Amino acid sequence: MSADLAGKNAIVTGAASGIGKAAALRLAEGGANIFCVDRDEAGLARVVGMLGHDHTGLTADLRLASSCREVVAAARRHWNDRIHILVNAAAILVREPTLQHSRAAWNLTLDINLKAPFRLSRQVVATMIETGTRGAIVNVGSIEAVLPGRGHVAYTASKGAITMLTRSVAFEVAPYGIRVNTVAPGVVATGMNADLREDPESWSEMLAGTPMGRHAEPEEIAAVIAFLASDEPSFVTGATVTSDGGWTLH
Repeated sequence: MSADLAGKNAIVTGAASGIGKAAALRLAEGGANIFCVDRDEAGLARVVGMLGHDHTGLTADLRLASSCREVVAAARRHWNDRIHILVNAAAILVREPTLQHSRAAWNLTLDINLKAPFRLSRQVVATMIETGTRGAIVNVGSIEAVLPGRGHVAYTASKGAITMLTRSVAFEVAPYGIRVNTVAPGVVATGMNADLREDPESWSEMLAGTPMGRHAEPEEIAAVIAFLASDEPSFVTGATVTSDGGWTLH
C-alpha cells in the first residue's frame, strides 16, 4: 500500500537515478505532484517521461547556491507557492584514502551532499512558513554516519553532518508543524556502487556485514521516504530511520 500523498507537491533531488528516481516514482504513485531535480539532463527527461504530464523537472547543478535558489523559485512558480515535501536525495561518493583525498573532491562532496540540502531546506522551510504549510523534509543519509567506509572520508563526513542537520532544523521548525527526518540506508544497488557489483568478490565483501545477506533495491528505501513524507508519522521529527538489512545491529 502506498502512502497517501494525494495533492502534495514534492521536490525530489537526484531524481534521474538511484534512490532519488525511486522516490520520485513512489511519491507519484502515492498521489504527489513531483518536481524532479538533477544535473543529468537526459536521465531527468526519462524519469519525467515515466511520471507523465502532471509532473515536471529542472536540470540544475546543486553545487551552486544560485541553482538551489532557482530550484525553489521554479517550484514555487509552478505550484503557486505551495510546496509540501522536499526530498534531498542527490549525493556523490568519491573513493579516495584520507591521505590522498583531494581538496577538490572534498569540496565537491560537501557542496552536493551537505550544503545543497541545507540551502534547499532553508528556502523550502521559509516558503512553508510563509504559506502556512505543514510540510515534511526527508534527507537521505547513510549508515556511514555512524560506521565509516574505507576511503569514504568526505562522504562519511557529509552523511554524519546530515544527521545533525536534520536534528537541528527539525528542532527549530517543529513549532510550525514542519517535520524533518532522515532515512539511513545500508548497501543499496545504485550507480554509486555499480563498479563493485560487477566484481563478485568485492560485492560479497560489501554484503558480508548485512545480516539479511543481500543489498536493498532503491524502491525499498523509497518506501521509507514516502512514509516519512506522508502525514502518517505526524509526531515523528528529527528522527533517523535506519534501513540497512541489520548492518548496524552488530
